[in-house]
Amino acid sequence: MADKILVAYASRYGSTAEVAEAIGDELRKAGDEVDVRPANEVSDLSPYRAAIIGSPIYMGKWLPESQVFIERYQQLLRSIPVAFFAVGLTVEEGNPEFLKKAEASMDQVRMLVKPVDIGLFSGGLDTGRLSFADRTIIKLIRTKTGDLRNWEAIRAWARAVRPMIGPA
Repeated sequence: MADKILVAYASRYGSTAEVAEAIGDELRKAGDEVDVRPANEVSDLSPYRAAIIGSPIYMGKWLPESQVFIERYQQLLRSIPVAFFAVGLTVEEGNPEFLKKAEASMDQVRMLVKPVDIGLFSGGLDTGRLSFADRTIIKLIRTKTGDLRNWEAIRAWARAVRPMIGPA
């Protein structure tokens, strides 16, 4: 019987992976059995009664790994409770226009699977870990860098979404 929760994610430089781990840890504290895995490493959804899927927002979109995961497993994901989360540097601004764009980054996947909830979180970016191309883009768009993640907001969302994905 499926009794675990899957937290699947894509992450380019590790910030979103750490957010996924924090979500998984919070669910574990509440007594759930949770697997936190990169989306491209998940090949079987049968052990899971619910899924939380996330991605950083990169150039206004989710990374392909999370999108492909949802496309590949959309029929199964439609049969269990699913929540989405996105991590982006502009979310920290709190500007309604930025939040609207962050939410729009999920439009393509929300057409495939309707989530019970979505979480939008500010991200973290260590420019020393970026590729040359990404460093150039960051300079051009003048995005804030550093760790802008609000860990309490992430944990609070995990606690709030838990009843929506049906605790065991």
